[in-house]
Amino acid sequence: MTKTRVVVLVLLADERSLRNARRYLSTIVPASFPVILLVEGRHLAPRDLDRLAQAHRVLVVSSAASLTPGWLDELLVASEDYPEAVIVPGSPNVDGPQRQVLEEGQLIVNLVQQTQYASHMRRTFAGTMQPIAFGSDLVACAPGAWVHESLAAGPTTSFALFSSLYRDRSLVLAQGSIAFSSEVKSKLIPGAPVSTPLLSLCMIVKDEESCLAEALLSARGLADEVIVFDTGSTDATVAIAKEHGAHVIEGSWREDFAWARNQTLKYATGAWILWIDADERVVGDRSALRLRLEDPFAPYESYSVRIENETGGGLSLTNHFANRLFRRKDCHWRGAIHETVWYRDDLRSAYSVLQPDIHLRHIGYLDTEMTRKSKAERNLRISETNGSAASEAEAALHEARSMTMSGRLEEAVTLVEERVLGSGVPSMERVGMLALSSWYRTLGRFEQAQWAIEQLDEQGFHEYFGFHDRAHLAYAQGNFEKTLEWIDAIGGFVVDRDGLTVNPTTLLGLKARTLSALGRDAEAARVIIAGLAQGVMDVHLVELAGFMERGHVDVAELLAALPDDKEQLVAAQLLQVDPRLADRLLIELIALRPDDRTLLAAASLVGRHLELERASHWSQVLIEHGLGQQAPLVWLATNAEVTLEVRLAAAKEAVALGLKGMGVVLDELADLERTLV
Repeated sequence: MTKTRVVVLVLLADERSLRNARRYLSTIVPASFPVILLVEGRHLAPRDLDRLAQAHRVLVVSSAASLTPGWLDELLVASEDYPEAVIVPGSPNVDGPQRQVLEEGQLIVNLVQQTQYASHMRRTFAGTMQPIAFGSDLVACAPGAWVHESLAAGPTTSFALFSSLYRDRSLVLAQGSIAFSSEVKSKLIPGAPVSTPLLSLCMIVKDEESCLAEALLSARGLADEVIVFDTGSTDATVAIAKEHGAHVIEGSWREDFAWARNQTLKYATGAWILWIDADERVVGDRSALRLRLEDPFAPYESYSVRIENETGGGLSLTNHFANRLFRRKDCHWRGAIHETVWYRDDLRSAYSVLQPDIHLRHIGYLDTEMTRKSKAERNLRISETNGSAASEAEAALHEARSMTMSGRLEEAVTLVEERVLGSGVPSMERVGMLALSSWYRTLGRFEQAQWAIEQLDEQGFHEYFGFHDRAHLAYAQGNFEKTLEWIDAIGGFVVDRDGLTVNPTTLLGLKARTLSALGRDAEAARVIIAGLAQGVMDVHLVELAGFMERGHVDVAELLAALPDDKEQLVAAQLLQVDPRLADRLLIELIALRPDDRTLLAAASLVGRHLELERASHWSQVLIEHGLGQQAPLVWLATNAEVTLEVRLAAAKEAVALGLKGMGVVLDELADLERTLV
């Protein structure tokens, strides 16, 4: 007999089921797949037993199962990877796509473990599933010889058949197959009823009046409802949230981010949760995302979202991915700090895939935001008492990261070496090793840095992660030619399975400095100018000006590449460059934006350091715009959107002119500067 790839064996409760079974199965099983019907407790015909013995795989379906078109796909895909295992849907007691995923190596290998799994599923989904004996006894995909062996002894029941297949054999839970018990179908929620909102936007806030409105506006047209948990604001935050239609819960802060985030889930009603912070903005195709989430058969419990971090003065960018979009009924937050999304049973973190439709722009790492919120001190305080991390290794890693923000790098290294490496938590060991490769280099411990980089290769990171760190290490050791080789070997943007990224744009500053060290300043300047055209300037304007001057690169090239939305950020750095260069840049910038108060204020400061003719020119420009000498200084020194360096310079000028009240402003800014340092 020719060996058949797949045979479908359907167990039926009684004879009456036979009449409708074939018509039903014709809608969900391809015509090319042989189907065998067996009433429970009956003998299987010898011919059918032979067909099972000759089949590569047999799809066993119990009488309690209800299937939808496409249900075979994921089971068969999984069977290719695990030919010597029983493949079952992840959680057949949940209507719709299955989302119970075991990581590689976490196989249920015997009946006792399967019973424990089913018992845990019953507790987790109490009230939404029937008390069946096994969480996965509705559908199974197994080698034909195994099914033949289980049935050859005589009549059987589905309970006995599935128990036989599971006993002493590896069981793999397929992520995307669709199977559910028809007895509880009406009680379960595949995503949510049609009348339920699709998406709830959730936030926690405190004293965010300067940025909250923009965050809420960025999600307009995407979210059906907004849930805001306020942890004790003393400014206009609550009023702003209510003005934008948010349901505000006025609570308190308990030094636990996961607890605060989970408070919003108690009030949200959407099938999906999108989480953003007040210092983040939603960017991208909102309609495409809604279409993705509306698909009732989407097989995922959560999605990772790219987060674009603006750092420093706003012209440098880093990217990472984080789970910010998840099914409300499946997931919640865990961890007092650097919190993550977990499946509600708390046995594993949520399984997520990348979604391409939207990303978040994060301004929280700008110098002004880091200072305003004292993030370093807050994070360290929480991490030192973090009792809700998934493991001791995770808590130690979070504490080490907070230490680096407070300048305690040696202590952070020791903590990772002693409590993360060798902890037996692979994901934490991987991230810890990646951190050490950078921290060792910063401390000048180059041999250890080289060792850590070699470990990255062994731990499964994409090779670009090693190239990235080797480039930085080569530069630190003064090997500039090798630095360029490693940088140029990185062929594009890559994402690790933990959401970490390597992005060539973050190496533009390193490449420019390397070229300059080799005497190739014109190339260095043009590397930065090309990056600026994409919205990224990975060096300070002072440094770029040096490249341009030594390489004889005309200012016109810089201005031609400058995006409109980056002009003010570049202008904020003008006070640190040679006044003559700043003068030339301001002429061009103000010609483009003649009424821009930031540019005019910068011109008033630059003009004080120019020869009389140019200083008079800028004084006349200010008068034409109704501004005296003093007004721009006060405005600039008190503008929270301007970099701290510029604000300090303006305050010092104002104090020198004897402006009343500016001494207090200068003292406050000096305190902020010390905090940031």
